[in-house]
Amino acid sequence: MGGDLYKMLVAYNAQQQLRANFGNLLKSGKMADVTIEVNGELFQAHRAMLAARSPAFRAELFGLIVESKPRHIKIEDIETAVFKYLLEYIYTDTFDGKLEIPSTNLALQLLVVGDRYRMEGLKLKCEEKLSKSVSLDSVLSYFALAEQHNCSKLRESCFKFVNIFTKEYLQFMQNHPNLVAELHKRIIFFGAEEEVAQD
Repeated sequence: MGGDLYKMLVAYNAQQQLRANFGNLLKSGKMADVTIEVNGELFQAHRAMLAARSPAFRAELFGLIVESKPRHIKIEDIETAVFKYLLEYIYTDTFDGKLEIPSTNLALQLLVVGDRYRMEGLKLKCEEKLSKSVSLDSVLSYFALAEQHNCSKLRESCFKFVNIFTKEYLQFMQNHPNLVAELHKRIIFFGAEEEVAQD
């Protein structure tokens, strides 16, 4: 058992060192061979690293036509702060030096970016983060997001939430039928008010 623990520690330390090395490579910009311009801000990166992590970057940087291989990529439809997180993840598998995505808002944005650059590992991390925050306020938008970007884990989490909520609501209906009747009346009333306002 002690031998197994030692091997795990060695592997962990090696992984940490590798992340640190690649992180330093990104920060220093040494040996960079491509410039990425995001909303006017320039980032120095390495074509091989981008290509290894993202099939979309690989196709863009190492296309079939040699003359078309770019040394400068311009991106204007991703927030600069989000792209910084993307670049850090590409090099180190971390976000601000941590393994977990800092916020659900960032996870929402990175999921879309991860899908665009066909980075399944990043998408899965985003799904895991979002799956922990499914609520009445978010479940419908998460459903739509999961459908649009083919996120099976997030979709399943939404289904589980709806299933649990439905069971609780059915129990509530049995225990408080008068309140449920009043609730339904108010829903119909508010719906009618909105239709009148729109007309």
